[in-house]
Amino acid sequence: MLSIVMGLALAAGGESAPVGLDEASKGILKRPAIEDVRISPNGDLVALAHHYETGTIVEIVRRDDWSTVASIDPGKNGEVGALRWLGNDRVLVAAARSIGPFAVPVVTPWLYLLKVGDKHAKNMPGNFVATIDGDDTHFMVQDSADKVSVIRKLDIERVTATGELVAKGPADGVSFTLDRFGMPRFAQKFDDEANQKLWARDAANNWKLINDSKDSGIYISPESIARDGLSAIVSTEQKTGPDLLQRYDFATGARTTLLEDSVSDPLSGVYALDSKEQVGAWFGAGKPEARYWNPDDEQSRWRRAIAAKFPDAAITMVSTSKDGQYVVMLAISDRDPGTYYLFDRQKQSLQKMFQASPWIDVSKQLPTEPLTFKARDGLILTGFITLPGHTDAPPPMVVMVHGGPFYVRDNWQYDEETQLLAQRGYAVLRVNFRGSTGFGRSFVEAGARQWGAAMQDDVTDATRMAIANGLADPRRICIYGTSYGGYAALMGAAREPELYRCAAGMAGVYDLNRMYRWGDIRRSDYGLNYLHRMLGTDKATLAAHSPSELAAQITIPVLLAHGTLDGRVPIEHAKLMRSSLKKAGHPPEYVEYDYEGHGLSGYEHQVDFYGRLLKFLEANIGPGAKTVAPPVAASP
Repeated sequence: MLSIVMGLALAAGGESAPVGLDEASKGILKRPAIEDVRISPNGDLVALAHHYETGTIVEIVRRDDWSTVASIDPGKNGEVGALRWLGNDRVLVAAARSIGPFAVPVVTPWLYLLKVGDKHAKNMPGNFVATIDGDDTHFMVQDSADKVSVIRKLDIERVTATGELVAKGPADGVSFTLDRFGMPRFAQKFDDEANQKLWARDAANNWKLINDSKDSGIYISPESIARDGLSAIVSTEQKTGPDLLQRYDFATGARTTLLEDSVSDPLSGVYALDSKEQVGAWFGAGKPEARYWNPDDEQSRWRRAIAAKFPDAAITMVSTSKDGQYVVMLAISDRDPGTYYLFDRQKQSLQKMFQASPWIDVSKQLPTEPLTFKARDGLILTGFITLPGHTDAPPPMVVMVHGGPFYVRDNWQYDEETQLLAQRGYAVLRVNFRGSTGFGRSFVEAGARQWGAAMQDDVTDATRMAIANGLADPRRICIYGTSYGGYAALMGAAREPELYRCAAGMAGVYDLNRMYRWGDIRRSDYGLNYLHRMLGTDKATLAAHSPSELAAQITIPVLLAHGTLDGRVPIEHAKLMRSSLKKAGHPPEYVEYDYEGHGLSGYEHQVDFYGRLLKFLEANIGPGAKTVAPPVAASP
């Protein structure tokens, strides 16, 4: 259900309906139909996580004719978290579902085991962790016993048993990294001050502490375990500069650097065709590039040959038959939200299986180009521009600020909001301001306590850079974002009234001091320490950097939207911002969405909001909008 409360300016003229979205725009907002694809060990069957309007179900189809032979339905608004084969005729599914009016799952996850040919699936206990290579009758789960995290092996024939204890963790609340045989090799835990402890398990099955960030000042993150189990790949932070990709030797504890980059952290792993061993990593501030530490070995050559077939996409290995003949892979690009292919290694043939979103015409999606520029203090920043196609003059532009703001980043891959706006005629600018992840620990820390200050300057500098390079009409620029992005949009309106013509915030933070009184972050010691470290504690500084305290400086049109059940950033932030703008004589457009949390999950709500956003943009920076040339500003 939608609750609408409009600002006084709109109320005086009567409430107006949101602009209707065309079918192409609605399609961009729809969740993908195909969310996972897993081929059976013998290659005869394929299990799909298939999303419908009522939820996601698992369908098992034949590879030769795609006919359906079985299915598992977790229930209304079901969500499939994991999908794995146990032998050639059993599928294990980890799923959750929702009850009531909520748009996200609110029911405890379940494990389902379906044997092809059976009418009903069995319910299995446990929190699924992994299957076991070469073992079709067991799988691994994690739980807690005697205040210690443990890994257990469950037998599929004993659905009520707690399973065989395989390993106890070094502490409670740890997360495990398992090898392909189901053995825990790493355990890690973060304390209330965000210090990491990382343990490795030695040959005698004893846990050895190999990193305490309280002493080392860095995190070491396990990425994968080698096929032979003798070593692992880890991503190691540096006190300055991007992370290193290293090999960790379990016997000696030595770490050897395999790959590094001058700008980018290793973003994710590049795996062998059978997905059982990492052979490289993706790097890049812009379009990701696959790099290999041994480019001439067999698996790397296969990956490079496949990549050559998809020069404009990033390829991920999804699943493989036991003999390695059939490989399911996923291609994603800036214009393609995902297409699954089946590679027959014996025939060396490639077959298109499914588009994740078959209603999207990939040929009509718009390309995204990377940008690099200097901030006013000399820091090198990167971002992306997506242009609306050929125009005779610089187009209007939306500066879209990502949320987080820390440990989050914008990337080159397909982005629904970007495509929605660009296809309606707007250039879309995104910037990885200081504090964003993917560029090293020091880049994240450079954003600490810089809300409304250096982080905001980075967004301003990116906007001016785009203007200076003829990428946008300086008279028609709007700033928009969700969560921290909503905060930055309103701070941009307050700090740069001559730069932006309008501002829109979804689920935004608008009073920094009240982050210590409202929302779930402050309810834990971990969250409070995060606020102290990354937000700051000086009340005067926080007030000076709060949009609700600067409402008198915001004279451009504003659109605010918020979910009524937002626990992270409660709706009181939006109500306070609306009240402050009203008192300043500039009431905003305002909309609330019932039963929504932090952001919008419900498709109907998304269609409504983006319709309103497009109407708002059209009125303020569209072709018919009245514009005034801003003062000339130098590019940073």
